[in-house]
Amino acid sequence: MKWKQMLIPALAATVFLGGCSMKIPMGEEEVTPTGEETAAEGVTQAIQARDSYYQMVIPFKPAAARGLAQRQVSSSLELEEVELGLMRHSTGAFDPEKYAYQEGQLLTSEDVSRLLGRKDKTSEGLVPLNPAYANGTAEVAEDQFVEGNKKSPLYLASLVEQNYMTKTDSGYQLGGVSFALILNQEYVFQAPNFGPTYTEKLDEKKVIAEGERMANELVAQLRKREDFKDLDINVALYMKAPQGSPTPGNYIKSAFVGSANEVAANDWTAIDETYYYFPSATATTEVRDDAQKFSLFSDRIADVFPDFSGMIGKGFYQNGELSRIEIDIPIQFYSRAELVGFTQHVVGLLENRWEYNRNVPVRINVTSLGGQQEVTIVFEEGMDSPRVYF
Repeated sequence: MKWKQMLIPALAATVFLGGCSMKIPMGEEEVTPTGEETAAEGVTQAIQARDSYYQMVIPFKPAAARGLAQRQVSSSLELEEVELGLMRHSTGAFDPEKYAYQEGQLLTSEDVSRLLGRKDKTSEGLVPLNPAYANGTAEVAEDQFVEGNKKSPLYLASLVEQNYMTKTDSGYQLGGVSFALILNQEYVFQAPNFGPTYTEKLDEKKVIAEGERMANELVAQLRKREDFKDLDINVALYMKAPQGSPTPGNYIKSAFVGSANEVAANDWTAIDETYYYFPSATATTEVRDDAQKFSLFSDRIADVFPDFSGMIGKGFYQNGELSRIEIDIPIQFYSRAELVGFTQHVVGLLENRWEYNRNVPVRINVTSLGGQQEVTIVFEEGMDSPRVYF
């Protein structure tokens, strides 16, 4: 699988590089294919992206609920995986050759906030998806607050909408919509009056069951709105990582509803994706061979550069197989020549002593100890040699 990059304003942090490249050695220059260009409404150039690509409709329109997911998903790494992952799992429903991407325009911040709340007695408008407190009411007395939250946790943390557009003679029109329901793996809440913070580990089967219920309720509610009446709908369940996790969570299920009014049980397709952090005890236990390869690569760098103090990596697995790996190497350089020499050594290891399958894309970020990006090295399937960017 090729590791491709997507150029989308809302996800600009994921774009590879803006600097110049250095040949040590290099392949031929890539030519970026161009998409349609119009003076008014149009689409961006077709930039290759991780796993797939969508062109983006321009002029760019920020999401109607812009910023809400960022406030509810504390990790930028998590948010990136939610958004890019939803695109990845939307390709089966909305062919990138026929659809262009646009940020969600239908649900406002007020709509999403309402859906994320606890069920109450209100019968008009959108109905909250999270369960009411265990006693059946939406409010509990202060002395019952902690116990009420433990018995009836919030399962749905956030909701992300993406729009997929088709071209017509008069411009682009909405053809389909994808939703990510971001689920809590653990429920964190604080007692009233700045009381203690509690963390409740949630049962995974229960969370998934609640996710399926909430997805079905979401579709049923939206079908009653005129703006969703004839749209194809795709939904996916995303499990948030625990607080403080070095890796993001992962998608666990998706369902293409099409024009139906509900999510049928047989609409769901299981997704086998997970991230492992290198080095870690979990990786050593669950993906031992890959963990050993990572350690060997690190040792081979340390053999040559005494200032090298280690590296960290993030491996993405699909269906039990390593799909891509990203490595961060923080190191102190005292001269530009030293940086070039270090880069040449890493490139040589990738070309001649890389233990992972050559079909597995790798991206290596070399940074100074202060966190400044110095070099990015990319080695993908089909490349004769790594590509280096300063």
